Amino acid sequence: MRASSAAVLLLVGVAVGVALAGDLFRWRDGGFVREAPRPVAAPLPTATRSVPVERPPIAGLRFENRDDTIEAWVDNHLAGPIEVVLSPVSGQIRGADPALPARAVVPPLGQRVVARLPITTTARFHLDVTQGDPDALADDAEYAYPLDSPALRIEQGWGGTYSHRDAENRYGIDFAADIGTPVLAARAGTVMDLEVGYARGGANDPDALGQANYIRILHDDGTMGLYAHLDTGGATVRVGQRVRRGEVIGLSGDTGYTSGPHLHFAVQVNRGMALESIPFRMFGPDGILRFDDAR
Repeated sequence: MRASSAAVLLLVGVAVGVALAGDLFRWRDGGFVREAPRPVAAPLPTATRSVPVERPPIAGLRFENRDDTIEAWVDNHLAGPIEVVLSPVSGQIRGADPALPARAVVPPLGQRVVARLPITTTARFHLDVTQGDPDALADDAEYAYPLDSPALRIEQGWGGTYSHRDAENRYGIDFAADIGTPVLAARAGTVMDLEVGYARGGANDPDALGQANYIRILHDDGTMGLYAHLDTGGATVRVGQRVRRGEVIGLSGDTGYTSGPHLHFAVQVNRGMALESIPFRMFGPDGILRFDDAR
């Protein structure tokens, strides 16, 4: 699987006395470039296979006028924290508080004023977004095998040369799995985000590059578990739902850029506005798995 960073590009015009909402949102999640015309929530049913829905942006930027200033607000649409950096597309904004570029952490499903701009501001802005709290510290947790399958086959391990060479996927594992195999939560947490509406896949499909279905679970220590290449509609959970270790959360598939059906699993943290995968311990069907030996 390709990189798992997230970035939102919102181009927003601000004129004197008027705050205009942006009408184009682009962001990256799980390495997948997304677009949507506006940040509309898309709730999913619980305890059943999900109905594919249009994927909304992970965050939104809006402006509110006050008597002598314009407030730049960021709305977090994820059930987990995000880090954002607001900057002008070009030039400088004198008198902004704090000075731009401004960085902030926005709480789960929350809102925050990122900067206050002079009332005379006329500019376009760029908002970068990364999932996770940059101050999260990983616990020494043991993860469970994330598939309801007695047979275990690793197609690509840590540092795999096919697609695990970058920081975001360096410590990812590709578990071979037939389409429709139940995917289990490897660790308890909250469903932070998911995508289940993509239907294409395969190594020979150019349109599959940069696309896939996935579930992202936020753990109590701030790390995030990524479960990718799920089947279309292959989620049995909803955003914001608390899940237990070993609970069924979805169905494996072959969506996105893949060489065959499998589950890509990684534990990630936000480090400097970029997601990085980290090593983890996992107990498999036959005991402790040693991924450093897997290639």
